[in-house]
Amino acid sequence: MKKIISNILFCAMALFAVAACADPEAEKLEKIVGEWHYSGTESGTGVDVYIGFSQDYTFELYQKIGEGPHYLYKGKYKFDGEVLSGTYSDYTPWAHDYKVSKTGGSLVLTSVAVPEYSMTYAREAIPESVRTHYMPATKSASNENGWL
Repeated sequence: MKKIISNILFCAMALFAVAACADPEAEKLEKIVGEWHYSGTESGTGVDVYIGFSQDYTFELYQKIGEGPHYLYKGKYKFDGEVLSGTYSDYTPWAHDYKVSKTGGSLVLTSVAVPEYSMTYAREAIPESVRTHYMPATKSASNENGWL
């Protein structure tokens, strides 16, 4: 009986140690890591955007404005648990930094500088058709406005 109690206490202490060592970095990233989809109209033009945030602080953004293919932009992001910012692969910064909030299963990005500018993304996998039929792009070479 003494051995059973000792084993239970050991297991409890091990679980406590694991819980105490939870990675705060991973906890804050839980809020945004994954794949997201925005679909709407901006100034009367159809917009279709997929974005994937990875655990290693990289992103892939597939953007389609109006007709034609999605354009793929890649880069790195920073997230402090509240504000999201980033740069494209050509080192061009995003147009805005965003306050991040979650409503249900949705990710809401609200511009820090222009609080009226807000986008709501639903958690949705990037379709294979988008991943395989895109045009590579860089922010500085693009004649389209970047989405972020």
